[in-house]
Amino acid sequence: MTAGATPENSFHSHIHLLYVPTLACNLGCRYCYLGDQTNGADLRRDSRRAADTLRTALDAFLAAGVLPFNVSLHGGEPTMLPPDVLDQLFGIIRRHYLDHFDELTALGFRKSAPHIKTNLYNFDRLYDLFDRHKVSISASIDLPLSLHERYRTTRRGASSLKRTLANLRLLAGYPHSAKISSTLYRRHLEDIPALIADIRRIHCETGFDMNNFNFMFGFESALNREKSAGCLTDELQTVPEELQLSFYEALKAEFSGSELEEGFRRNWFDEFKPTYCTNAFNCGERFFLLQGDGAVYSCVRGQGLEECCYGNILHDPVQEILSAGRSRIALLHQRAGLDQQCRDCEYLQICHTGCPVVKLHSSSARSYTCALQKAIYRDNPRSWPASADAGQRQANARDYIRGMHPALALAELPPAPAAPLIMLPGDLYQPKNALAELIEADPLLRELYSDRAVLIEINGEPQPLRSQIMKNGRELFSINSGDSIRLHLRRSLFEAGCDETVRNTLHLQMLRDTVVVYGDEQRSKQEHLFNHQLFYNLLKPSPLFEDFVVADLSGLLELHRELFIKGVLNNLFVTTTYLRDYHYQKQKANAFYHIQAINLPFQNFEFYWDE
Repeated sequence: MTAGATPENSFHSHIHLLYVPTLACNLGCRYCYLGDQTNGADLRRDSRRAADTLRTALDAFLAAGVLPFNVSLHGGEPTMLPPDVLDQLFGIIRRHYLDHFDELTALGFRKSAPHIKTNLYNFDRLYDLFDRHKVSISASIDLPLSLHERYRTTRRGASSLKRTLANLRLLAGYPHSAKISSTLYRRHLEDIPALIADIRRIHCETGFDMNNFNFMFGFESALNREKSAGCLTDELQTVPEELQLSFYEALKAEFSGSELEEGFRRNWFDEFKPTYCTNAFNCGERFFLLQGDGAVYSCVRGQGLEECCYGNILHDPVQEILSAGRSRIALLHQRAGLDQQCRDCEYLQICHTGCPVVKLHSSSARSYTCALQKAIYRDNPRSWPASADAGQRQANARDYIRGMHPALALAELPPAPAAPLIMLPGDLYQPKNALAELIEADPLLRELYSDRAVLIEINGEPQPLRSQIMKNGRELFSINSGDSIRLHLRRSLFEAGCDETVRNTLHLQMLRDTVVVYGDEQRSKQEHLFNHQLFYNLLKPSPLFEDFVVADLSGLLELHRELFIKGVLNNLFVTTTYLRDYHYQKQKANAFYHIQAINLPFQNFEFYWDE
């Protein structure tokens, strides 16, 4: 097992990891999304640290219970590294897959060989090395090929087309997994017939099976805008949606019924399908890019952008990096806002409004390939069915808003109903009878209502819980079976009102926002789901806070997951048995307290269970 690894059954998270050992590149493509970053790369420094950074990162992730299920080399151009360094990197990745073979197989990932993204310029020189490690290859070219010759030049301005075509012929006979890809800007689609002709040319003349091919659409990146001093040339302009759609329809008409129809239907437009990262609800939870200097970014699209940097694996804790990923991607979506077209869309539950990093670049709230995605979904209705029912579309929008735009969710809550006209005793309003004064005067109530005694830790992020009747607003969370949920409780809670703490318990009450009516007063109340008690002396010391104990709720919530209804709020109350009993004794003894604490006063945690 790799140094620092944990047993396979202890992994709580699985991630896709791109590794960029160097930003150096042997080509000078004018539209490169990295802007000027490739110009300042120090290849000697990158070569020295490439293997150590990858080992350190894998060990750190594994030790934190995070298993990378896919480790791919990206750039810059990784084949700029010396062969012995590439040999080390391939060996590290193969060893990682073998060490975690059982876990990866159980997850459906049949990974055993490294993968590399390359411009193919050095492929002939490295063929034997790639073959020995059974490296999976993704090669990038420009279509039409006339633009490859114009744009894909060496650093000295020479064409790379002849060498690329020769290496494509070599790739056609490569005995391991291989595909090619092409990124399209507006200029690339000025001559769609030429592009189609070159797809056939490559397929027929080089022998490479163009079913193993995919398109990507470039976008006007902030780094290229900076590089070009704000004046984007034609080769940097995003393809308009209507032209994307025309291109898709042209390919469908040309290749339907041909030997390349499988490629068109299965692979060519993979980036715009729900299996791709751009359709993830929050891609910051699963997709990460690691650089040779240890910096962790969202992906190749966010590489070099401060807003998309999650930290540095060489000195930041893994949990902080994971937390930053979730929160920074959510923030990008939230800053972009929610487009009304997305709110009303029949495919919102599939698309999730598109790539958050492109939203940052384009200052748009909607996917830049929206029309194309809808066309693909409509052509494959069994794979990606639309929500034709208006009620279901509204429910999908509510679910997305609650999970990704909590501020919008709170703003759209219905207004609180007007208070009914009731008669209360005048002395209720005397300062000494105010709830805050009653609490301050009673040591046990001070413990019961303390806002520093109970903390909820969600995926490594602790935050205090407050009594539901003492806080001014509500915090709503979205969790699921993959999340780690722990309670941290101050020991003094269990000592309050209890001479023998061994008899005291942590008392949990789970309610659900489904209304039931009962009792003499026939009040409408949240429905009780279950109570759960844990004896104090069985709780372990908190690893985060001195004089606290900890209770892991992940298994408890998973056990009762069938009780949680999609879109229905759940409400967990936390206290101790003795403080709960004291609350009810106080209600009997003090009418002023009873009136103001008629609802459960304990610290609470409200959440949606979102699978």
